[in-house]
Amino acid sequence: MDQIMNEITIRNATRSDSKDIGGVLLDFYNMDDTEEASHAFETELEKDYHYIVALENEKIIGLVTWLIHGLPKHGLFELDRICLLSESRGKGVGKKLVDALINDARSWYEDQGSRIRKLYLLTHEDNTSAHIFYEKVGFTHETTLTGHYYDDKDERVYSIFF
Repeated sequence: MDQIMNEITIRNATRSDSKDIGGVLLDFYNMDDTEEASHAFETELEKDYHYIVALENEKIIGLVTWLIHGLPKHGLFELDRICLLSESRGKGVGKKLVDALINDARSWYEDQGSRIRKLYLLTHEDNTSAHIFYEKVGFTHETTLTGHYYDDKDERVYSIFF
């Protein structure tokens, strides 16, 4: 049986998306409620995080965030988080979000008179499903940081060079 997939729209997030973004963050992360998750979004916007959302039938089903590190001339940026509602995983939306992040960052850096050089991210050593996803969309495991956030949990660094 063929599954009909509705059209996915990708766009930059706006403050009016706060509640819906909170719902996605709550579904994916260890947060207490939608209010806490929405507050995280609003706080990160104040800190110049770039949020990109995926919508299906005008409902936000996923997001990706990125932020610049160093000066624009360094071309270094981080994929801070990517998450999808559980029912939206495995449908290619994550790849679309990563592509949109790269295009958004490329445009931002060009506006600053620079270019992108390296996109990186950190993920828990034991998050094997994330490792598979990141490698599938073009990241390379660069190194492992021992006890970076937690004494008993290592972090993998994945990167894409441009």
